[in-house]
Amino acid sequence: MPPPSPETICFHLAQYLLTLLETDGGTAGLDDGDLAPPAAPGIFAEACSNETYMEVWNDFMNRSGEEQERVLRYLEDEGKSKARRRGPGRGEDRRREDPAYTPRECFQRISRRLRTVLKRSRIPMETLETWEERLLRFFSVSPQAVYTAMLDNSFERLLLHAICQYMDLISASADLEGKRQMKVSNRHLDFLPPGLLLSAYLEQRS
Repeated sequence: MPPPSPETICFHLAQYLLTLLETDGGTAGLDDGDLAPPAAPGIFAEACSNETYMEVWNDFMNRSGEEQERVLRYLEDEGKSKARRRGPGRGEDRRREDPAYTPRECFQRISRRLRTVLKRSRIPMETLETWEERLLRFFSVSPQAVYTAMLDNSFERLLLHAICQYMDLISASADLEGKRQMKVSNRHLDFLPPGLLLSAYLEQRS
């Protein structure tokens, strides 16, 4: 089983602390056992021992209460449904009316070589969607942070580069202790992904 993402850890930590606040001053009885705070030592231990988790968590804690609530609401909605973001459903995205951020233009941002691969190859859509979800969750919580991942699979690195170019993110890979490390960063102050994800755009074209 793959390790939980930094955003998942952040979400569970925040939910755990909120539950503690809500149940402060009382002990859960037989009838309200569902309100008792979940056992979270493992989550805390994992978060505190991982630099990336702590970076995401600290960024979350330094936000205002309103921003924290918005982030939690976003992550909670994401956890309930993996439905793809489509144009009409992203009323908050200020770029969606900009012609430069239409799905077609976002696709044209991808390098010609990668576009050719996406058009001609059998793309593992599940893998593509998994990376889209990871980047969406990470940069929605921490738009100025740097996402890192160790990827030995060259084709998976290629897919991640394509997703980043489509989302207007910056990606680079380098050797690290005999393995390939991918680093992804956001060129903007805010993270505003396209209304239609690359996976959905490719399915429309097929």
